[in-house]
Formats: sequence, structure tokens, C-alpha cells
Amino acid sequence: MNQSPAHTLPDASALPSILIQAATLMGAGSYEDAINLFLSAGELVSREPIASNTLGFLLLNVDRPQDAIVWFETALRLKPDYIHAMSGLGMACQNTGDLARALQCYERVVAAQPDDAASWYNHGVVLEEVGRSVEALSSLERAIALKSDYSLAFSKRSQVVESLRNVPEAIQEALRNCHQSPEDPTSWSRLGDILQKSGDFDRAIAAYDKGLSRFPEDFRCLCNKAQALEATGRWREGLATAQRALRVEPTDREALMLCGKFELKLGNPAAAHVCFLAVAEMGVVRNYPAAKRPAKFRVLLLFSPEAGNTPYEDLIRDSYFDTEVIFILRGYRNDPQVRSDRVDVIVNLVSDTDFGLDVMASAIDVADSLERPVVNHPRLMLATDRESISRRLSSVANAVMPTTIRIEAKDLCRRVRDGDTGAFPVIVRHTGKHGGDMMELVADAGALLSFAEDAGEQTLYLTDFVNYSSPDRLFRKYRFVFVGDEILPYHLAIGDGWKVHHVTTRMSDVEWMRKEEEAFLNDPGSVFGLEGMAALDAIRRQIGLDYFGIDCSLDSQGRVVIFEVNASMLIHIHNERFEYKTPHVNRIKRSFELLLERRANEYRASVLASR
Repeated sequence: MNQSPAHTLPDASALPSILIQAATLMGAGSYEDAINLFLSAGELVSREPIASNTLGFLLLNVDRPQDAIVWFETALRLKPDYIHAMSGLGMACQNTGDLARALQCYERVVAAQPDDAASWYNHGVVLEEVGRSVEALSSLERAIALKSDYSLAFSKRSQVVESLRNVPEAIQEALRNCHQSPEDPTSWSRLGDILQKSGDFDRAIAAYDKGLSRFPEDFRCLCNKAQALEATGRWREGLATAQRALRVEPTDREALMLCGKFELKLGNPAAAHVCFLAVAEMGVVRNYPAAKRPAKFRVLLLFSPEAGNTPYEDLIRDSYFDTEVIFILRGYRNDPQVRSDRVDVIVNLVSDTDFGLDVMASAIDVADSLERPVVNHPRLMLATDRESISRRLSSVANAVMPTTIRIEAKDLCRRVRDGDTGAFPVIVRHTGKHGGDMMELVADAGALLSFAEDAGEQTLYLTDFVNYSSPDRLFRKYRFVFVGDEILPYHLAIGDGWKVHHVTTRMSDVEWMRKEEEAFLNDPGSVFGLEGMAALDAIRRQIGLDYFGIDCSLDSQGRVVIFEVNASMLIHIHNERFEYKTPHVNRIKRSFELLLERRANEYRASVLASR
């Protein structure tokens, strides 16, 4: 009995012709056509390990790792010892975030072909990604021993050494890589990167210049050199370097953002806006996958390069949620439909109204249009400038809130000349500035007039000064972070003068100061007492944000002296010499994650209930 055409098995003799046609298409760069050719003969391909393996690598090449896994698995079912397919499966699993399976694949590969440098390199990369850095170093050493000019392995090895916090050794590794492969720009850019991370910006710039002397259009050297120039305040040179990078890669987000930042620094907001607008129209600006897969939920961050924002990178590092970042710009409306189906909760980072309300209006528009729960809704930020905060907290029990007024510099000049100055001393600062920049304590009318005249067209804040020195004549500034209804200690800075910032104190050299900070972090209630903690809770309730910070002190009567309350305060995980801070930073991070998770779960539950 004859089989019907529908059940006729494909002719295996057609396979060589398919492979030849596919090879021709691949040689011409027509990967999608080659994939479609294989898929059109899918049943035949599924019975041949070489064809299945080739299709798997083609799918990897066009960034379809999940589809590639199917064909690598097909090849391995047909030929279990097919090491090339096993290596491909490892790559595909690595690309999808299944690092455990990727590692299993690479372990089989290196066991089968222990003399292959690329296999040891891949093995080392995945070991580093799963946090097994010491073992990763060993695998990368094997790769380098097998291939002495393996620049990728040298570069990765220096990264791993750096991750082990041995910066001097990492620099030496990178230098050896440069001497080993002086014509490889990656060697020089990697050396520059390590030097830049260690704060040695001048040597970093010199390293990038070494690479650029050989490859004047190397994008990574140009882009990273521009970042180092930004850190050293060389903004005009940085802009020129970033513009060179942009000529190499005209649509690169990083180069566009760098150009925008430099234009802002140089007082060219219109030019900066053009750069930022080009980035905004690309959609997602940053993408941070969850540290462990699958992610528990998805977060969208609203960030404006034209305003002040809540610092977020350390706050979300190693979190269990996926994060996307989009730009919020003055006069620009993001399309909410593009990403609304991928979002469970929104976090507004735009936190400083001193840069103008037009950016905040754009943030409000996006936050409302996405119809998702919003943490730190931008509408709540409207009354968090220093003047508004001083009014809102003026009646908090057991607290001292110095009066702050906002005034144009030219109006302040007129008031001083008219003799309308009020009491001295007074703190005067530029709006929109943090960290003590453009801020002075002035003791008389002459000093105040001089500051106002130098400020030109700037808007200023005037704040009554409260002498908060302790009996030992030192100044103590405490920082708490409010997360939901929690009040969490972040640090204590002890300084010799009234303008105290943790990084500029003597605390890294003075053990008793560090001990005092550690004791405060472990038991803030013992320092602030019941009344002080109650005052902090009253501040939390009055401000009403989901996440924000306070810098404060205690006066001689035990009252909380309020310096600053906003959502723009930094928390970071870099605590060398202050390792006792790390558990408290992690507690803040964990509380923030749980806050987001609750909001995401509440949203999902409401969606299910409405169905």
C-alpha cells in the first residue's frame, strides 16, 4: 500500500544541498534566511545532529537563545557525546540566565577537551557569574596557559581579581595584559577602567590615551575616558571626547548621555535636552535583570537627567526583581502603552523640585498614565523643597526645624542693602545643590551680600543656623532612612566643624568615632531616646513618602535638630574601613525590596479580583 504524500518521510539526500545553501546564506550575512531554510525542513534537520547544531548556533547568533536550546538538545539526543553542541547549549543557557545548567554543560566540555582554551574561558566566565570567583580564576589561568595571547581571558582574569577586592593585583594583571597584547585596545581600556574605579583618574586617562594612540576611534576608550574626565571636572575636554565617541557610534545611549551631562555642566541645557531626548525616544535607558532567575516582579524607574533624583544603583543591586529605567524630560511625553504590560510597580526617582516643576509635571503624567502602584509618587514631591519642609515640620514636638526661605539672589542683595537681614549667623546656599556645595555660614551682612552678588541669577535658600555642637565641641550628624513605616539608621558622621559630611571626616582614622557610629547603628533608640524616636516617626507621617531620608542631630535638650529631609539622599554599599555599616545598608535594601514586593503583589491581586 502506498503512503500518502502527507506521511512521506523527508528525503535525507536533500540535507547536503540544504547545508550548502545555508552556508552560502551565512557567508552573505543572511542569518534569518538561513534559519528559515533549516526550519522549512525541520523534520529532516531534527534527525541530523550536524544540522540541528548548526541551526542552534544560527539562532544564538540572532539572539534567540531559548529557541537555540531546543535544537542543541535535539543534536545531543541524537549524539550524546557531541561536544560542540554541548558547548552551544552552555552558551544558550548562559544567555537565558540559567547559569546552573550552563555550568553543567561547560564542565562536561572541559572534561572532554581539556586542551581547548575557549572552553576553559567560558567555564571561568560562568563561575564568576555565579559568585565562585576563586574557581573562576583557576579556569581562566588554564585558558591563558593554553593560549598565551588570549586577551579576553586576560581581561576577564583582571576583572575577577578586582572582584576579589585585590585592586593592586588587578592593576598588575591588567598591565601584564597590556604588555602581552599592546595592540589590543581592550587591554588598555580595561587597565583604564580598573584605575578609574580605584580613583586614580589621571593614570586611567593615560591608559585610555595609550589605547587611543593605537586606535583613535576605539569607542570604549573614548567613552570611558570621557567618564574619567567628568570625574576630574574637565568638562570641556570631556565633552569633546564624548562627541568623538558619538561620531563612532552615533546612536549609542552612553555617549549621548555623556554629551548631555557635559552640556548641562557647561550651562547648555538646550543642547543637553537634545541629547537626552534622543535617548528617551529609544525607550528603556537601563536594564537591570534580577540577581536570581526567575524575577519575582518587574519595576519601572522614572529618572530625569535634567533634575535631582533618588540615587538608586546600590539600592537595587543584587535584587530579586527585574528593573527598567526610562528618562523623564521636560516637555516630553513617554508612551505608556509601550511598556505598561511589563510593569508591576513604578518607582519615581525624580525627587528635587528645585530644578523646576516642568520635569515633575512630566513624571506625574507618566506615573498616572501607567495605572500601576507608584512608590514615591511625583505629586508627593511637590512640597519637599527646603522652604516647604521647614514650614511642614515647624510644629513637630521635640524637634527643632530651622526656618528656611527661598529667595532670588538679586532680591537678597536688595534686602541686605536695605538693612533687612534678620539675625546672624545664617546659612546661605544655592538651590538644587547638595553635599555642601555652594553653601556657606555667614556671620554678617557684608559676607551675605558678597555671596548673593557672586550668585548672579541663582535662586538661594536662607536657613537659620542652630549650633548643634556636642559637649566635646564636635558636631554629630545622624542619617536615618524611612522605608514605609520603618525608621532605619544609616550613618553617624562626626566632624570638627558645622559642615559635616561622612566622607570628609576623620572617622576612618579615629577608632572611637567608628565605635560610636557602630553603637548608634546597632541601637539608635539608646541615642535618640523615646521622645527623639517619636519625633522621627512624626516626621515620617507628616512627609508621607514611601522612601526618603533625614539628616539631623540632637541639641543639648535632646531635641531632634532637623537639617534636611528629602528623597535625594545617598545610600551606598562601599564601606571600606566601615564594614560594620554593611548589615544596616543591607537592611535598608531588604526593606525597600519588601516594600516593592508588597505593592506588586497588591496590584496583581487587584487584577485577579477584577477578572
